[in-house]
Amino acid sequence: MALRTNLFVVALALAFFGNVMVYSATSKEYGTHYLIVRFAHLAVGVVAFLVAKHVRYTSWRKVTPGLYFVVLVSLVLVLFPSIGTEVGGSRRWFDLGPFSLQPAEFAKLAVILLLSCAVAKAPPGSGLPLWPVVGVGLLFGLVLVEPDFGTSVIVAAGAAGVLWASELRTRDLLLSGSAALVAIAGMMFLEPYRRDRFLTFLDPWSVSDGSGYQTVQSMVAIKAGSVFGAGTGAGGGGVIVPEARTDMIFALIGEELGLLGMVVVIGAFGFLALAGFKIALDAPSVMGRCLAAGLSTMLAVQTTFNIGAAMGAVPLAGMTLPFVSYGGTSVIVCFVAIGILYRISEDGERVREAKPKKTRTRSKKARTSGGAGEPPERPASLDRRRRNGGTRDTRTLRGG
Repeated sequence: MALRTNLFVVALALAFFGNVMVYSATSKEYGTHYLIVRFAHLAVGVVAFLVAKHVRYTSWRKVTPGLYFVVLVSLVLVLFPSIGTEVGGSRRWFDLGPFSLQPAEFAKLAVILLLSCAVAKAPPGSGLPLWPVVGVGLLFGLVLVEPDFGTSVIVAAGAAGVLWASELRTRDLLLSGSAALVAIAGMMFLEPYRRDRFLTFLDPWSVSDGSGYQTVQSMVAIKAGSVFGAGTGAGGGGVIVPEARTDMIFALIGEELGLLGMVVVIGAFGFLALAGFKIALDAPSVMGRCLAAGLSTMLAVQTTFNIGAAMGAVPLAGMTLPFVSYGGTSVIVCFVAIGILYRISEDGERVREAKPKKTRTRSKKARTSGGAGEPPERPASLDRRRRNGGTRDTRTLRGG
C-alpha cells in the first residue's frame, strides 16, 4: 500500500482503539452513552477525511480567508457568557444539544492554512509576512483568553512547523522562534495556575493531595499496569485518574494494556509523524511542503505533550490524545489533517510520474531538430537543471 493509505489506516485504527478505551473509561458510570456519541464523532471525522482528500491542496487558498473569519468570530463569540459554555473555569465550547463544538480546535487548522498560503507566495530569502503573522497572533491570543493554554501551544507549534519548512530568511525565523518561546514561557509563569502546574511537574509527589493529584494518579495507574496490563475494562478498580476519557486516557492505556500496549500506541503515533514529514519532504510545491510540515508538527507536538503529561515527563497542559481521546471537534480536525496530507502525497506522486514523460518527449524533439549527423547543442543551464532532478515549473513549486 502507498504511504498515504497506511497513514489513513493507522489513523482509523487509532480512532477505533479510542472508542474501546473511551468505553472502558465511561461504561461503569454512563453505560454506552459515550461510546455511541464517540462513534458519531468517528463517522463525521471519516466524512471530513473523504472531503479533504478530494480537495486539491492549492484550492485551500480560496477557502482559507473564509475559514479564518469564521474561526475568528467563533473565538470571540464563545467568550460571551450567554453564548459560550463554561466548564472547569474555561469558556471554550458552543453547546449544540447532543454535541458541543470547540472553535479553538479549528484555529489550529486556520493558522496552518493561513501561514502556508502566505509563505508560498513569498520570494525565497524574504522576511516574515507581517499581516499573516498578526493574524496568527490574534487567534493565539483569543485561544489563550478562554483560557486554553494547551491549545494555544499547539497553535504556535503548527505555525512553527510551517515556518520551518518555508524558504523565508533564516535569521527572521530564529528571532521569531526565540521571541515566541520567551512569550509562551512568560505567559506560563505570569498566570498563577499555570505556574503551579509547572512547579507541580517538578515534584508532583510533594503535592499529591492537591495540584499534583492528577499526575500522581496517572503515574500510579501506569505502574499498576506493569508489562501486560490488567486487561481491557479492568482499569480504574483501585486507581482513580481524573479525566481518564480525555486528557489522561494514556494512563488508562498503560493500566489496562501495560507497557506493551503503550509501546504499540507510541509506535503508531511515531509512524503518523514520520509519514507526515516524509510527505512534506516529497511535496510538489512550497505550499504543499509547508502544509504537510505544519499539520505533522501539530499532531506530533500534541501527542508528545499528552503522553508526556500522563507519564510525568512534561507539565500538564490539558491536551487530548489525537484520534484516541474523547472529543468530537478534535477527532474531526485530526481527520481533516490526515485528508490534506493524503492529497498532498497523491499530488506529489502525480507530479513525479509526469516528469519522466515530459523529459523523454523533450529529448526526442531535441534529437529530431539537430543537423545531419550532429545532435543539437543543449544549453548548460538545461544540463544543470536535469542533473538536479529535471526541469521545474516555478509556478508548480510555489503551489500555483
